[in-house]
Amino acid sequence: MKRKKSFKTFIQYALLILFSFLAVFIGNRVATKDATMFTGQVRLAGDVYLVKVDSILSVNTSTASYGGVNEVNQTEVKFSGTVMRGPKKGDSIVAIRTEDDLIYYNAAVLEEGDLIFVTVTDGEAIAGNFFRIKSIVILFIFLVIFLILFAKMKGVASVLSLGLTVVAVFFVFVPAILSGYNVYLWALLVCVFAILITPPFVGGFNKKSLASILGSTGGVFLAGVLTLVMNSVMKITGFASEEDMFVMAILSEPIDLRAVTFASIIIGALGSTLDVSMSIATSVWEMHDSTGNEDFKSLLNSGFNIGRDILGTQISTLILAYIGTSLCTVLLLVAYQASMIELLNLELVIINLEDMLIGAATIILTIPFTALISALMLSNRGSEKPEFVIDGGSTSTEEKHVYTR
Repeated sequence: MKRKKSFKTFIQYALLILFSFLAVFIGNRVATKDATMFTGQVRLAGDVYLVKVDSILSVNTSTASYGGVNEVNQTEVKFSGTVMRGPKKGDSIVAIRTEDDLIYYNAAVLEEGDLIFVTVTDGEAIAGNFFRIKSIVILFIFLVIFLILFAKMKGVASVLSLGLTVVAVFFVFVPAILSGYNVYLWALLVCVFAILITPPFVGGFNKKSLASILGSTGGVFLAGVLTLVMNSVMKITGFASEEDMFVMAILSEPIDLRAVTFASIIIGALGSTLDVSMSIATSVWEMHDSTGNEDFKSLLNSGFNIGRDILGTQISTLILAYIGTSLCTVLLLVAYQASMIELLNLELVIINLEDMLIGAATIILTIPFTALISALMLSNRGSEKPEFVIDGGSTSTEEKHVYTR
């Protein structure tokens, strides 16, 4: 019986994985069909190589003046290196990296063994950014290992569902925008995809996951409605930075930046929504299974009580995460804005505040909605009637309550 159940679970997960990959594959093919990609045109003319620094040839420091007002120290580092990839792999190259204490304040010191990108233009080799992604990949691998060691198969499922959601955003949703498709529609499709696959991957194929799916759907629906209303009331254009100007110019028909703002807010709220919906559904189910309580009101109150504890920490996490990621922008705006009222009314600031508050509102609704759905599902389960066990002519009553997930 156990082997049969394990085989059934294996088939369910296999079908879910197949569905997920097919959805991403088909979505990518459709989204990239007419996508505008400036491959090879997004940087300055020249060939870019990944170079390993073999030796530092010279270091020269001089003083430079910007506009005759500010004098800064400028350091020119000349080094030799070896090309690490591409058709010229193994070739030697001599390049220059220029740093100054105005633009590159606290700049990383170039050392032997470093990997750095070098752009060669008209025979001149100029060093640019360090090769950093390798360290991020190593950190990610350690994170996945720890997650799997702690959560075992659920950890594997969590990584897989997160990976598929991220792939859907970058390989389906983003190309869809660059193809000129409706941003609102494709943002909702990506959200629906994430909502359908994440709870089953994490919680299994049961009513608990269904409650999480329904709770997440309600939360994202609220986020979408609130975003549309607030964008209309506050006359949001989506044009909040220089990058937005370049985004508008990608296609022959300008990209709807208000729609992009809508998408960024609901996709941002999606993660917190999935988190709290699964937490509440699992808590109510565990409460039911451990106590055998099938009273709707008691289960609902348990979900609400647990949700209140989760609510404070989730909202704090959400808001502090936004503040942390935009700290440099806040410092710059505060330093150069004479009036705090003007600062708070800048569209860039308003969009970030809207993002935070709608994310918090989404969490607040998702918790009671998921608790309500879970309580309704569990209160409809009838406990089994007492069994009469006959032993040697004597009759005894033994109550047996069987609860299944």
